[in-house]
Amino acid sequence: MAMEKHFIQEGIIRSEIESFLRRELEGAGYSGINIQKTPLATRVVLYVEKPPLVIGKKGKRINKLTKFLKEKYHIDNPAIDVQTVENPNLDPNIVARRISQALEKGMNRRRVVYRALRTAMISGARGVEIILRGKIIGKGGRAKQEKYLQGYMRKVGDSAKLVRTGSTQSYMKAGVIGITVKIVPPDIIFPDQIEVKPREPKIVPVAPKPEGAPPAEAVAEKKEAAEEKKAAEPETKAEEAKESKAQRKPKEKKAEEKTVEASSQETPKT
Repeated sequence: MAMEKHFIQEGIIRSEIESFLRRELEGAGYSGINIQKTPLATRVVLYVEKPPLVIGKKGKRINKLTKFLKEKYHIDNPAIDVQTVENPNLDPNIVARRISQALEKGMNRRRVVYRALRTAMISGARGVEIILRGKIIGKGGRAKQEKYLQGYMRKVGDSAKLVRTGSTQSYMKAGVIGITVKIVPPDIIFPDQIEVKPREPKIVPVAPKPEGAPPAEAVAEKKEAAEEKKAAEPETKAEEAKESKAQRKPKEKKAEEKTVEASSQETPKT
């Protein structure tokens, strides 16, 4: 039971640190935190959009944060490391905070949401979902939910854990609006994703030409000449047949005349 209380206490402290840093580093584009315990120190990694605002002039602000974490939350020898978010348009916490700030300024919610969707998809996201909950219409209206979706999104199963999720609140005059942003990064590969590769063409090996072989043009000319000769053979055969037939006719006539003369000579005189 004591071990369970220890983990619960650590979770509560982490949640308090998260909410404190979100309020303190709102202008720097706070995205998230990662706490790593080492034998020498406790490494606290902050992911923000604008690191210079966290560090401050000559490191005053970061020293103040280190001192506060050590005294308030009793973190042993905290070492804060500030990291820049590579693509803020694909970070759900930063996108949710931008939508919240735009709504608090009085901008049209649909215009703000569609602009966020378009920006994330242009940056390379495979899918984006934005959910608004609360008194969206204004004073006197009922609380409702609006959902905006673009691209591919997974919502159930183990693959849904790969989707990045961020949430925040927008404090309006009519009430609080909850904002939830889900983004599928471009480098995520789902377990059930199938990729069909095109069939590669077969490559037939070509034998090397022997030395002293005739060029390709001469070979092509010989081939054409042989084809022409082959096509002309039937015509020449037909002409030869006609000539032989014409030569045979006078010979046959002479033979007939000789046979008639021989028969006339053989007949006896009466």
